Amino acid sequence: MNCAPRRMRSLVGGRTLLEEQPKLTVRSEALREGRIRQGRSPNPMKVGVVTVADIPKDSDFIKAGDARLVIFTTPQTSISQVEQLRALGVEVFVNDSARVDLRKMMRTLKKIGVDHLMVEGGGTINFELMRLGLVDELLIYVSPMIFGGANAPTPADGFGLPREDAMQTKLTDAERWDDGGVLLKYKFL
Repeated sequence: MNCAPRRMRSLVGGRTLLEEQPKLTVRSEALREGRIRQGRSPNPMKVGVVTVADIPKDSDFIKAGDARLVIFTTPQTSISQVEQLRALGVEVFVNDSARVDLRKMMRTLKKIGVDHLMVEGGGTINFELMRLGLVDELLIYVSPMIFGGANAPTPADGFGLPREDAMQTKLTDAERWDDGGVLLKYKFL
């Protein structure tokens, strides 16, 4: 199963971006070198979606790895913060409403050359993209660990849907991993 098409980009939502400060980098040196040999940057483009882009300039999202950085935000982000991000080389797209218009974001990403987008969370952005019909396939990694709890992350937060309106999927592939986990691939119907 190929989880990294040629033009894959990584996207995270606001809570993940601000609280976890993900690196979104290619960890394998061999894969990074392969990307460079193919004329690409060592890491995929990093995309963040956040209502208020109060991202520290030393965050791992910005500092870690050589990659194109793109942020979609709203007018709730101060002009000085937008300028600071742009000075750090971040492309900032400011939506004209209180929330980032995800359909408009997807059109903008297409215009700047994104043809595949791996959404790495969190649950709120995952759910909204699925709810809006902006997701073609779903990859779920089932880990051989259980940690649970009332505040454990889920793949789809948000307000949810009644059972009769549940989004329908079809399993198209399953792959066992050496660590005991399983990667499941679903298509949306």
